[in-house]
Amino acid sequence: MPKILFMEIFLFILYFVLFSWMLGKLSFFKDIPGLSYKMLLLFFVLKVMAGISMILVYTHIYELEIADFHKYFRDGMILYGVLKESPIDFLRIITGIQASAENLATYYDQMDFWNRPWESPVYNDNRVVIRFNALAAVFSFGSIYIHNIFINFLSLSGLVAIYKFILRFADKDKIFWLPLGIFLFPGLLFWGSGILKEGLLIWAFGYWMLYTDEIFSRKYFRFSFLFYFAFFSFLLFLLKPYALALWLPCMVGFYLSRDYKPIKIIFSYIMSFAVFFIIMLMVGWVFPKYDFIQIIVSKQNNFVNHALALDAGSIIHTKYLETNFLNLFVEFWRGLGYSLFRPHPFEAYSVVVAFAVLENMLIWGMLLSTLFYFDRQGISKYPLFWLGLFYVILLFGFVGMVAPLHGAIVRYKIPALPFLWVFWIHMTRLPATEKIKKNKLWKFFNK
Repeated sequence: MPKILFMEIFLFILYFVLFSWMLGKLSFFKDIPGLSYKMLLLFFVLKVMAGISMILVYTHIYELEIADFHKYFRDGMILYGVLKESPIDFLRIITGIQASAENLATYYDQMDFWNRPWESPVYNDNRVVIRFNALAAVFSFGSIYIHNIFINFLSLSGLVAIYKFILRFADKDKIFWLPLGIFLFPGLLFWGSGILKEGLLIWAFGYWMLYTDEIFSRKYFRFSFLFYFAFFSFLLFLLKPYALALWLPCMVGFYLSRDYKPIKIIFSYIMSFAVFFIIMLMVGWVFPKYDFIQIIVSKQNNFVNHALALDAGSIIHTKYLETNFLNLFVEFWRGLGYSLFRPHPFEAYSVVVAFAVLENMLIWGMLLSTLFYFDRQGISKYPLFWLGLFYVILLFGFVGMVAPLHGAIVRYKIPALPFLWVFWIHMTRLPATEKIKKNKLWKFFNK
């Protein structure tokens, strides 16, 4: 066995054992109802395996060059090389402090995805993943499989944070069902386990959600909460500002309406959406560069142009958005349909698309089962029902409206999948769990 390969395997095992040990020792992961250490370890193993399978699928079935994670990894290795040449320049690029110095252009030119092929006022989120790979390489010595372990520990901790937030407001009788969808929803497990923006997004989104709730709804307060809130707000702004922008009015509506009846709940959410929409319009009026309607239209138009230039095989449509409200309103609902029903079984032309089709079929089955086993009490009894419903509609509609590709829709909608699951279990009469809990396998993972 070559010495380099032996060292890579040794480090892989070492880091895996280290993070597995941390799952059992860190207080953040302890004493969580419905989530034992064995379950956390199982989810961690599955996520690492999903990340490895992504690497293998795109290495041996597809062309590696089309895989986004490989592009970010390759540019990250170039950035890591700057550390050996000039540690000062490396720190400048990593931190963004004086990162526009003229001498750094030499390094930027070597990276293919540091800059976008089009101009946009929105930050280029490719750089976050490239920086992650460069920092990870300091400890991995350039092994993509070790980077896979690092990002999956972060994304798993983000899912735990989402779970802990949901647990505060969920029906206690349905705790049994919560982990299954939050940690094992197919698209969330696969795309959220790769060395992609989505893994970092889940990490940042989960912690932001948890610490925001700590600040606004808990009885005690710590200064550290503000620090975490600011850090993860900044990270979300860099990664996927739309995920945060769509979540904010939903969360405000949730806090305003938790103790109301359905009519007042709907009114609270509508008022929250209206206020945020007016604020966004005012920002665009005062600062035309940040006109959110123009940003959305430009992003979608550039996305379509980019897909056509690449002759991507998963193009759903080539319609261009227009800067008028009627067009955006119509395309939003059309986008919701794309997110829910595309790709369908007749579009399963590859392994990855077939996987996405199966996930959509799961979603269709969930929605149909809700129609037949609808739990009416959930409408007023569980405030999470409304939070999950509105966020799924907003994110699914936005993603389907902006992204013209199957692959992009499947990836970009995963932040809403935990809330789709929460909506489903609170709106559906599910089988009793007493018999399941007597199962030996269940007992093993919950000791």
